[in-house]
Amino acid sequence: MRQPSFLQVVTIAAVVVGTFGCSDTGFQKVTDYGGQYDASITGRVCDPDRNQWMEGATVYTHIISDAGELIGTVESVTDVEGYYHLLELRADLVYTVYVQFGSTVIDQYDVDLTGGGDLIVPDPSCGGSVSGDIAVVTGDFDDMAAVLQDAGIASFTIIDGRDASGLVEFLRVASNLEPYSTVYFAGGHVEEDVFYDSDGSDTSGNVAAVREAVAAYVTAGGKVVASDWSYDVVETIWPLRVDFLGDDTIPEAAQLGVPMNVNASIVDNGLKTAVGESSMQVDFDLDAWPVVERVSDGVTVLQKGDITWQFGMDSTDETARPLSLTFEEGDGAVVYTSWRMASNTDGKGGKAIRYLINDL
Repeated sequence: MRQPSFLQVVTIAAVVVGTFGCSDTGFQKVTDYGGQYDASITGRVCDPDRNQWMEGATVYTHIISDAGELIGTVESVTDVEGYYHLLELRADLVYTVYVQFGSTVIDQYDVDLTGGGDLIVPDPSCGGSVSGDIAVVTGDFDDMAAVLQDAGIASFTIIDGRDASGLVEFLRVASNLEPYSTVYFAGGHVEEDVFYDSDGSDTSGNVAAVREAVAAYVTAGGKVVASDWSYDVVETIWPLRVDFLGDDTIPEAAQLGVPMNVNASIVDNGLKTAVGESSMQVDFDLDAWPVVERVSDGVTVLQKGDITWQFGMDSTDETARPLSLTFEEGDGAVVYTSWRMASNTDGKGGKAIRYLINDL
């Protein structure tokens, strides 16, 4: 919290806002103790919640004499790319830089200007920085560009999941997947003759090739994230890891969950930290969604919740069913959420999405 009454609001081009000193009656002017005020500090501010460069943060520092007298305060406001510029600083001092957004100081650190000159502080990790890019296989339901941007994920490549031939061409060769740190499957992409062959029409062996290539990608260190109707990706490639509702040999048999809002209990500590709470509301807005019955040893459940599924006219209530989960496979990992990401991007949902796709 920024308390000192001597701080003045200034423009983006930071200036020295006066010379003051502390006494029993408040802050008073003191004599400038000389020196050149021609040094500067330039840096960048990252939004700690969304991991995007933060516009509109106030960055400031104090010029303090060896005797502890406040000579002045320099202030800047970050631009659209998160940059600040603290100008007209006296060289030969060590400065404490404060970063404030609203009424809260969100960061502070020391910068050594004893060598003088114009110092550039290295950028913090931000903007969805990952090892490699993210490939997003789109489906019928999600505007994934908007979903990822809302979650603070800046770098991704779109693969049209509704183009069957293009999707097979991309997935059936492991080397196509290698440049990506994560491959995300949004619900509603083509699955017939890609991940399963329900009618014997896959005469080219594409299903086997796709399964083998995706499995090899994960084993070698990649990450697959799948959501809602793309559960068949997980079920067909790693059938022993997760037991979905219904007959596992029949495509889409698990899609029996009814539309509802669920108060999901977050049981994974990493996700709790990312969201900042131990629970979150999850919106299941599709007419039907896949229900997870149980997981095998080695699978980590991230969220649980009480849900309802319906077959024909009969409905069944279930307690503490897994809503999202992850497991390691070789050097890589698989993440699955039974909920649709596009309907859960606000607040806690956005934080959860970023963690699941980019940080987990």
